[in-house]
Amino acid sequence: MSELRYPNESKEYRQARDALLEEEKRLVEQVKAVAAQRRQLPRGGKLKEDYRFTGANDRNLGQAVSFAELFGDHSTLLLYSYMFGKHWDKPCPSCTSLIDGFDRAAISVARDAALVVVAKAPAEKLNAWARERGWSHIDLVSAEHNTYLTDYRCQTGDADKDLQPVMQVFTRDGGDIYHFWGTESIGNHVDTVWVYWNLMDMTPEGRPDVMTPPQNFRSEYLEKHYL
Repeated sequence: MSELRYPNESKEYRQARDALLEEEKRLVEQVKAVAAQRRQLPRGGKLKEDYRFTGANDRNLGQAVSFAELFGDHSTLLLYSYMFGKHWDKPCPSCTSLIDGFDRAAISVARDAALVVVAKAPAEKLNAWARERGWSHIDLVSAEHNTYLTDYRCQTGDADKDLQPVMQVFTRDGGDIYHFWGTESIGNHVDTVWVYWNLMDMTPEGRPDVMTPPQNFRSEYLEKHYL
């Protein structure tokens, strides 16, 4: 058994915890190995077109923003698809929970890469929701008038009900932009980036067996078409 002890713990607890610790170490090494394998991917496809988005932050609300401009001064762009459609009453509660975390994480991430959230909802609608949530750091754009979401599998059809919560990563080399990696599966869309689930996995109760997290709002559109 390890030297580490907590007050009043039993021998059985320590033995089980030591065994779990070895599994946790292996998991960390596996995560690092997968990340290294991801970095070794061959170059992905060249960006289909320099899409034009609509700015949805207070500073650029309604202004045209090219895909290239999303990078800012960085060579890497993380672009998250927010499930918030043009005709939705409220956005996806789970996506909203993710972006609550992204908004603060953007302070650190922005030192090394661009982090942007894109939604199908009109820029004014997205901006109003961001104000309600108190988001002040994350960059937001609307794809209402382009085909980015369908081209990059963040929307599987033409309807609002076909939106998906996908993280896509792009890289810029000189004047050319290439797709680097995307989540591509339902588990990856959420598990890999959601602070809520990752923290709850550490608790005795585990992550709740519910489709959406507790929120102070409901999305009738999502409940009707997805859940």
